[in-house]
Amino acid sequence: MKFKFFSFLIVLIFTGYTVVYAQLGIKGGVNLASEIKSLNSSEIIAGVNASNLTGYQIGLVYQAMPKKSGLGVEIGALLSQKGSVIDSTNLDYSIKQGYRELNYIEVPLNLRYHISIGFIGFYGFGGVYGGYELNGKVVDEIVGTTQDETFQTFMDHVDYGYNLGAGVELFRKVQLGATWSQGVKNVSASGITPGTNRVLSVNLVYLF
Repeated sequence: MKFKFFSFLIVLIFTGYTVVYAQLGIKGGVNLASEIKSLNSSEIIAGVNASNLTGYQIGLVYQAMPKKSGLGVEIGALLSQKGSVIDSTNLDYSIKQGYRELNYIEVPLNLRYHISIGFIGFYGFGGVYGGYELNGKVVDEIVGTTQDETFQTFMDHVDYGYNLGAGVELFRKVQLGATWSQGVKNVSASGITPGTNRVLSVNLVYLF
């Protein structure tokens, strides 16, 4: 009985391996992050500017798709740095010039489509992500002070949104692509100017 069970298990694994093409990879890249502000007053719109903060993205991705189809899925576990550069010199804000840096552990889940022409491949994807903020800080560059992010509840740590991206693949091993992600949850430290994370990433993936 045990022999039959293990034989069935081996056949099942082998069949799944031949039907599905799956790879684990290392992903690293550069984030250009900013916060989209929801501003109602013309004075606030004129006085607040949140430009790009350069950060990093690194972690693991797992890609799988049927061998006879270009459609597949991708899931990842990434460390991702977000935030924005702050300039509010025309308003009576506590931070005049500086930056806000947020460090997340993030899990993207994307639907991918891939085509190959010889050793070159092209892919596009779209999906959703969920993130948990590990820590963060707000730096005032004029005064020279640093204030750590504070969290009252679990949801204060959380970010979520959607992804879109595309890229090129070489030899089924190396992928160079770009990802645009837009958060839908308010992650602003200020109740006056609520905002959401927006990130453009340029990344490199090496698949095993």
